[in-house]
Amino acid sequence: MKNDTLGELFKNKTNNLNLMRLIAALAVIYGHASAVTGKGPADIFLQWVGYKFIGGVAVDVFFVISGYLITQSALSKNGLIYYCASRILRIYPGLIMCVFFTVFILGLSLTKAPDYLHSQQVWEYFFVNISAFNTAYFLPGVFENLHDKAINGSLWSLVVEVRLYIIVLALAVLGVLKKRSVFNFLFFFSIIAGYLNPEFWKFLFLYENHQHVALMFLIGSFCLINKDVIYIGPGVLLLLMFFAASQHGTPSFGVAYTILIPYLVFYLAFAPGFGWFNKFGDYSYGVYLYGWICQQLVVMWLPESTNFSLTILSSLLAFSFAFASWHLVEKPSINCRKYFKPSFSKPALTTEV
Repeated sequence: MKNDTLGELFKNKTNNLNLMRLIAALAVIYGHASAVTGKGPADIFLQWVGYKFIGGVAVDVFFVISGYLITQSALSKNGLIYYCASRILRIYPGLIMCVFFTVFILGLSLTKAPDYLHSQQVWEYFFVNISAFNTAYFLPGVFENLHDKAINGSLWSLVVEVRLYIIVLALAVLGVLKKRSVFNFLFFFSIIAGYLNPEFWKFLFLYENHQHVALMFLIGSFCLINKDVIYIGPGVLLLLMFFAASQHGTPSFGVAYTILIPYLVFYLAFAPGFGWFNKFGDYSYGVYLYGWICQQLVVMWLPESTNFSLTILSSLLAFSFAFASWHLVEKPSINCRKYFKPSFSKPALTTEV
């Protein structure tokens, strides 16, 4: 059984996380289709399960994976300077290029506002969104005739992500990540505090969906810290699925869902037969960044698009942008993190019980 713990699986097996993240990014596009077109039907998951739309599930998957990998990065022997550089180089170059393209190429070519570049709204959109500390959604004269006028409805999650990076950094600086018992105490305290008082975490995460994805990230971190004692196997997965099914339609289903999704993510991460995908690039971030924009463009060009045709066409278009973003911006930026590696080898940081 020891060989089937989460830690041993990550150590000894090729994982499918790149493929899972790409599928999740495409699921976000599918999930947003009805919101963008303003037409039904809702996505299949929402129709069947009735709890949340598939795009929300996909974002939960992103945050579970991110919580695990980001916490692992903070515990790396390369140190916290490398951690900070890696996080900045992974998030910001692709984001800045996307926002620049949106404002100064797409927006400028599509706007119906005569004073577009002189509008304060344009510059607020640019600087607010490239900071990833807040989100702006609208540009003057752009997409104003569409059902949903937001330029990029997906950027909100990056604000939450960056705040969680900072929280992980703070926990690392304080030594919490090296002490399993302390981390676990804070983990359960955070959950209980949020459950007893839903307003408790609003100073960090104002909206309910922000708090939820932060919880999924925290669960991913919890799985990393406790990776040596978390067993991954079909029996446990079936029990969790049965529990979730038994709670469907009850107030407890949200709890069952929140436990099931992270376990399902890590179970599928080691499903055999998909390791070949890792030799390709990681296009998930680019698909996520450009997905909503591409959906708006398709609706603008083909206003009679169905949700299905919108999903197919915008997915192809978003993947084209993602391909260019990965090879021209993201991958070269990520490669620059090597300059922040320490010149000497530090002992690996391990968790303590």
